[in-house]
Amino acid sequence: MNDLIQKLQTVEEEIATEKGPLNLFAVMEREDLFNRWDLLIAASWARFDEKTLNYVSDRLKRHLEPEEMTLLARIVILDATEDPVRAITESYDVEHGPIQFTEAARFGLPVNHGYIFTSRPAA
Repeated sequence: MNDLIQKLQTVEEEIATEKGPLNLFAVMEREDLFNRWDLLIAASWARFDEKTLNYVSDRLKRHLEPEEMTLLARIVILDATEDPVRAITESYDVEHGPIQFTEAARFGLPVNHGYIFTSRPAA
């Protein structure tokens, strides 16, 4: 898992350099699927559309092995002003982390735990 976390940190840094600042970049282990992770992204430039999903997927494929890609259940693009995102970004201040996230229940998220790479409130 440590290799995956290091690779995801590299992906996060690359995306931030290429596209601009992120409000949230995190992976959360799904509550309903053991060892399957959701990649959460919130940024002013990120939309839940094919263009953004393809961009993120391409960056992941540059750095992750195929078996590591299978650990990612989905890529979730969120609005930085949504309540769960704001709850995280107002509670954690990190850029190019990672820090381990163990308080998922506090935020009402259906996950066991995760890693936050960047967490910054929306402007």
